[in-house]
Amino acid sequence: MEIFLNLWNNWTNLEKISFFSIFLIIFLLIPTAIYMITKNKSLVLFSALSLLSSALLTLIGILILSIIFNIEITYIFLLTPFTILFINLLNIGTCIGYYTLHSKKKDFNLIDLKKEFLKDTTQLSILILLLFSSLSISLTSLFLTFILFTGILSLGVIWFNYVLLHRLVKK
Repeated sequence: MEIFLNLWNNWTNLEKISFFSIFLIIFLLIPTAIYMITKNKSLVLFSALSLLSSALLTLIGILILSIIFNIEITYIFLLTPFTILFINLLNIGTCIGYYTLHSKKKDFNLIDLKKEFLKDTTQLSILILLLFSSLSISLTSLFLTFILFTGILSLGVIWFNYVLLHRLVKK
């Protein structure tokens, strides 16, 4: 908890307001936009829970790094929430994009959406593995820890999204 207090105390009021404004807008705007596009409440719930879970997993991950592994959390770890959010939005976007493109078709069902989401999640996982493994070559221990942590957390978030979609979106 001391990590967050140190970060909080070192930020100016403008940084604090900007940080919370950005995340509040994202957490309100994305589900609202998805509802306007799809009119499907289960997809809106999926997106909202996905965004909240990625935020919680990021906080829990940072606490685990700090407390259990005794790793000093520096300013480089402030990039982790933004990276996770970006990857999560890519993952949600593939699902919503497929739904909007194919939902008007006569033979469309949500099983097709789940199958396509599995393909997209697998492809995104491969991309993340390749990206973060290429970034981890010849780095110092702090940056290597950051890259590994962000990569593992990114994979966890997108596969959690896959499980979440299967639980929330019914046939």
